[in-house]
Amino acid sequence: MIVTTSYFPSSELLAKAHKLAKELGWRFVPRYRESMESLRVKHNCEQILLVGRDQLQCFVGDAPPIYFHPSMAQIRVKRLMHDEQDGLVTAAGVEPGDQVLDCTAGLAADSVVLSYAVGVTGSVVALDSQLVICMLLAEGLQHYSSEVKALEDAMRRVEIKCSEHLTYLQQQPDKSVDIIYFDPMFRRPIEESSSISPLRQVANPDALTLEAVAEAKRVARKRVVMKEVFYSGEFARLGFTTVHRSGSKLAYGVITC
Repeated sequence: MIVTTSYFPSSELLAKAHKLAKELGWRFVPRYRESMESLRVKHNCEQILLVGRDQLQCFVGDAPPIYFHPSMAQIRVKRLMHDEQDGLVTAAGVEPGDQVLDCTAGLAADSVVLSYAVGVTGSVVALDSQLVICMLLAEGLQHYSSEVKALEDAMRRVEIKCSEHLTYLQQQPDKSVDIIYFDPMFRRPIEESSSISPLRQVANPDALTLEAVAEAKRVARKRVVMKEVFYSGEFARLGFTTVHRSGSKLAYGVITC
């Protein structure tokens, strides 16, 4: 795995790339004029972190790059601004001032929506076990610019922590968070989900465990929520007896604490 920069980097960009390489334990390689494919072949590496002027991108093999973008969160926040419902916000029973723990940040679209819903008096902590994903999210959430101030404010309020969710939950006091949310990689992927497909190359593929759900029930004051495809057997396996279908394929399982 290597870290490189965009073409003609400034001294500040080079310093940033060296810093991130050290944090990841990856090797820094000067870009010069080489393409990502050329660097991948030359250095025999599957993952490349590209430190650009405006964003970080992670290239995995020849797949499209992974980077932060609010994606559907933009549309969902705009809908909430117009008093329309959001499937996750409704299922989770989110209210202003709630403290939310997103145990599986992914590309943070749900974290951003939840952050908007809890408002300035609430909080959203988003976990991911993969350090490179946490770097992409922390950078993007703090620097992505939007014309919608409410969306930008919601992004800035999300706190990213690099941790495996079970370990993190085990360290939390009883009833210390209002809502705990899980969005693990679906056991049967929705193939047309183009924004998530590249993420599968680096995301934690493990299924959610009964132990993690038990810990979440201990830590949550209000609800534990999980997103899956509506026909998934994961809801029954993990004890989510209440399932709210959202759209044509997605559903949210809810455990009330």
